[in-house]
Amino acid sequence: MKIKFADYLVQRLQELGITEVFGLPGDYNFKIVEAIENNKDVKWIGSTNELNAGYAADGYARIKGFGAMVSTFGVGELSAMNAIAGSMAENVPVIKIVGAPETKHIENKTLLHHNLANVDYYAFERAYSNIVETTAFLNKENAKSELDRVLEVMIRSKKPVYVAIPVDVCEVEVEDEYKKVAIKSNSDNLKCATEEIISLIKKSKKPIVIADILAQRFAAKKALNNFLTKTKIPSCSFVRGMDIVDNDTKNYMGVYSAKLANKVCYDYFNSSDCIILSGCVLSDLNTMGFAYNFKLDEVVDIQPDYVSIKGKKIENVLIKDLFEALYEKISYVSEENIIPEFGYKKTTFEKDEKLSAKYIYPRLQEFLKEDDILLTEVGIIPFGAMPMKFPKGISVQNQMLWGSIGWATPCAFGCAMADRSRRTILITGDGSHQLTAQEISAMMRNKVKPVIFVINNSGYTVERILCDNVDYDYNNIASWNYSMLPKVFSGDCFVKSAKTNKEFDEVLKEVENEQKDRMCYIELFTDYLDIPPLAMNIVKHPEQLKK
Repeated sequence: MKIKFADYLVQRLQELGITEVFGLPGDYNFKIVEAIENNKDVKWIGSTNELNAGYAADGYARIKGFGAMVSTFGVGELSAMNAIAGSMAENVPVIKIVGAPETKHIENKTLLHHNLANVDYYAFERAYSNIVETTAFLNKENAKSELDRVLEVMIRSKKPVYVAIPVDVCEVEVEDEYKKVAIKSNSDNLKCATEEIISLIKKSKKPIVIADILAQRFAAKKALNNFLTKTKIPSCSFVRGMDIVDNDTKNYMGVYSAKLANKVCYDYFNSSDCIILSGCVLSDLNTMGFAYNFKLDEVVDIQPDYVSIKGKKIENVLIKDLFEALYEKISYVSEENIIPEFGYKKTTFEKDEKLSAKYIYPRLQEFLKEDDILLTEVGIIPFGAMPMKFPKGISVQNQMLWGSIGWATPCAFGCAMADRSRRTILITGDGSHQLTAQEISAMMRNKVKPVIFVINNSGYTVERILCDNVDYDYNNIASWNYSMLPKVFSGDCFVKSAKTNKEFDEVLKEVENEQKDRMCYIELFTDYLDIPPLAMNIVKHPEQLKK
C-alpha cells in the first residue's frame, strides 16, 4: 500500500518502539510534525529548545532502545548538535530528523531564512557527518531507500544518525513495506570464540569479568548476568557500567576504583590471569585514569560485534550471542568466595548536622528501590554513586565520556517519558542545572513524576577542586532560588529544601508518598567545596590512580 513519505517515517519510528518524538516545530518541518500528530500511536513532545530535545531523546533511547528528535533546518539542527554528539560518544541510538526547504529552492540555491549568506543547503549535513554514524539528505527518488538505509545503520551500530527531509519530499507516496533488519553472528565464528574462551577460563586460576556500557547498549545485559550467576566467576564493572551486573550476584565486587577504594576489587582485578572485558570502553574517567595493568593482546576483549582473544580477532560475533552461547556450553563454576567491599554503611546520626556528601549519598542508597532509573549529572556526582550498592533492576545513567554539563536534567525528562511505570531520580548540581533547568516545565506539562535533587554548593565545584585557586571568580555562578523554579513553571510539584541531615531524612520520607502523585523537586544545601569522599580521595591522592 502506498502512503505519504512523512507517514512512512513515523510508522518506521513506531515499529522501533519510538512512541514519543521530541523536538520543536518550525515552518520547514510542519509536514513531519503533522504526520506525528496524525498518528494515534505516536505523540509529539515539545521541548523548550533543541539542545534539550536532543538530550531528552538521548534519555528516551537509553531506556526504550531508540529515540528521535525533530528540528527545523539550520538554526534548529545546529542548536541540537551538542546533544547528538553526546549520543555518538555514548553509543545512544537517536535519529536526528531535520525539516528542510523545498527541493526547488535547494536546487536553485535560493536565499531563504535559516541559511547562510553564501547559500549552502548541505553545510549542516556535512557538519553532522562528523558526529553521527551516517547522514542522508533525501530527495523524491531516494527518500524511502535512504531512510531504510539510515535506520538500518542506527539499528546495527546503536549510534545516532541524521536525515534531512525537504518539505515536498514529505508528500511523496511510497510503499509502506520494508525489509526487517536481521542481525546475527556467524555460527562458525561464534562456536570458535565460545570454545576458546571456555578453554581459557578452565585453564585459569583467577578469571575475572569486567562489565561495561556496551554490554548494555547491545542488549547483552541479561545474557551476561545469566553467565555470571551460573559460573560465579568474580566480576566488577567500570564506571559507565555500574548498573549492569546484579549487585547481589555472588563474587560481584562493585565498581573498579583503582587504589582509591574497594581494595578487594583492585587486588583481584590486578592479579587475575584471565581478564574478560565485556563491552568495555577504555577511556580516562571510565577506568579511573587508565589504572589497569593489562594489555589488550593479553586479554579476552568482547566488543559488540567481534571478540579479540589474546590478540586474535574473531569478526561477526555479537556480544549477546556470545554470552548466551557461553552460558549454554560452560560447565565451569568458580570456587572463589569473595566478600565484597562496596556499598555504603547504613546512615546514622547522633545529632543534627549540616548536610554534606558524606551523608547525602549513603542516604540516597537507602532511598533507591528496585527498577529505579537514576541519573547522575556530569562532574563529581558519579563519584558519589560509584560506591553504592544498587537494588535489583536499577538503571544508572551517566555521561562519563562526553561530559556535557546540563545533560542530566532533560535526559531525565526523556527517561521518565520512556517508562512511566518506573521512578526516575535525578541528582544534579546547581551549576549544571542552570544550563537546562527550563526542561522542568516540559516535565510538568507532560505529567511525569521524577524526583529531582539539586545540590546547591554555589558554583562549579568540580572545577574549583581541579584549578589552582578555589576562589577564582570564573567558577562562581548566579545565585538562584531553585525551590522557586517549579512555581515559575506553573505545575503541580512537591517542593522542599534541606540544609541538615535531619531535614534531608524528613524530606525523603515525605517524597516516598508525594512522588506517587506528582513530581518532587528537592534543593540540598552544602558547603561550596563539599564533594563525595571518593572524589576527595582522587584530589588528595592522585598517585593512587596509577597502574
